[in-house]
Amino acid sequence: MKMKNTLAVALAVVASAALANAQDTVQTRIGELKMEHGIPSKESMTKLYDEMDFQRACQAYIWATPAVYLYEWALQMKRQLGVGYGDVAIWDNYCDPRTIGLTPNDTTIYASTHLDTEVGPVVIESPPGALGMIDDIWQRPIADVGPFGPDKGKGGKFLILPPDYKGEVPAEGYFVLRSTSRVFGYLVRGLVQAGNVKAAVDNLHGIQIYPWSQRANPPKTKFVSVSGVPVNLLAPVGFEYWERVAEIVNREPVDERDRFILAQLRFLGIEKGKPFNPDARQKALLTQAAVVGHAMNQSISFGSRLPGSEYLKGSKWEILFSLNPDQRTANYDQIDERANYTYQGIWVANGMVLQMEGNGSQYLGTGQDKAGNWLVGDHVYTQHIPANVPAKDFWSVTVYDSLTRSMIVTDTLKPSVGSNLPLLVNADGSVDLYFSPSAPAGKEKNWVKTSPGKTWFALFRAYGPLKPFFDRSWVLPDIELVK
Repeated sequence: MKMKNTLAVALAVVASAALANAQDTVQTRIGELKMEHGIPSKESMTKLYDEMDFQRACQAYIWATPAVYLYEWALQMKRQLGVGYGDVAIWDNYCDPRTIGLTPNDTTIYASTHLDTEVGPVVIESPPGALGMIDDIWQRPIADVGPFGPDKGKGGKFLILPPDYKGEVPAEGYFVLRSTSRVFGYLVRGLVQAGNVKAAVDNLHGIQIYPWSQRANPPKTKFVSVSGVPVNLLAPVGFEYWERVAEIVNREPVDERDRFILAQLRFLGIEKGKPFNPDARQKALLTQAAVVGHAMNQSISFGSRLPGSEYLKGSKWEILFSLNPDQRTANYDQIDERANYTYQGIWVANGMVLQMEGNGSQYLGTGQDKAGNWLVGDHVYTQHIPANVPAKDFWSVTVYDSLTRSMIVTDTLKPSVGSNLPLLVNADGSVDLYFSPSAPAGKEKNWVKTSPGKTWFALFRAYGPLKPFFDRSWVLPDIELVK
């Protein structure tokens, strides 16, 4: 008897649910859905599929961020400056705001190249003292270059194998690595010691790059000086962003972790091995998703909700890297964590994330003042740098435009201040910095000019960070509004 009553109750629940689902309309966050006998009408199904594909496109926009930005760097270096695969771009008189790219700085000498393993294994001869990384297209380190890398800062020959390479591998003489992507990049910095820029530049001119097949008689590496040359390395906006995604999907091997995303992109016209020719519906959805996806990236990057990104409780400074270098945890791969960084920065190295006293570099970022308001170029702000900054090599603060994530462009072409530049130092060894449209009288050395009407953010860099940076016994205060 009890079993019959239980069955009756269950049937009544099912009947009640069926009646509820059979109602003529259902109100949802995407609007009204018309139902026919509990099933969405054809009109509503069309609406649901549009919403499904739009949501998937927004998430795919976030997913593709690191690859699109690194790929675009290579593409635009070739198109705008003639720096092809295997050529080396060198900022031999520092980088300045005329390089529009994700958070470079004007305090180190940069050299970079991209390579394509379509030619087979590639050799990079990296000079001693170079500090940087070799990244795959997803900005995962294939290897660090420098103290965190296999060369231990002494330089050497890096042999990069294609993802599917099955041929000969040398037993010695090389640091043998396998790329996880067809296209990959190499970027190193030369730290200027005692103001000797020429020594840092000459050292980076020791870079040699060539196919391993030509190792017996390697061709001379082409260097292109790009300091002071206008170039825009930012990812495209709107529909063009998806053209880059389609190129990357077709060029690169399928990573196991990305198969569900690739399955969803099929319904938006992006499929490996097929031309990208979206119909009008797909193109409209992708164009709209590029706008929303970009805004989502801004939220992830400038309004982080990620655990572990907080520098100190209550501080407006955030730890720039909340991702692991391999973008993995024990239970999931890091999508928001990598978007958090790769929307505003580019190139990832273990030495930028992991903690090794006296080596590598560490980064803090903020776009807010002490009161939690966005930093705006109309106002006057100060930043107090306490004495004894725990940075063995040097420290710097660089100001970036919030929209371009590039060094702020003003007539001074001076976006940074730091310990490797002439500064006014207080009696106790501390330093006060100023950010404003015009320089406070007598404080020009400690000042960065800002642009009225534009928001900005700052990055604090510590090169050769020491223990007090990691254990927070030395604390960086917030930026404060003066007027």
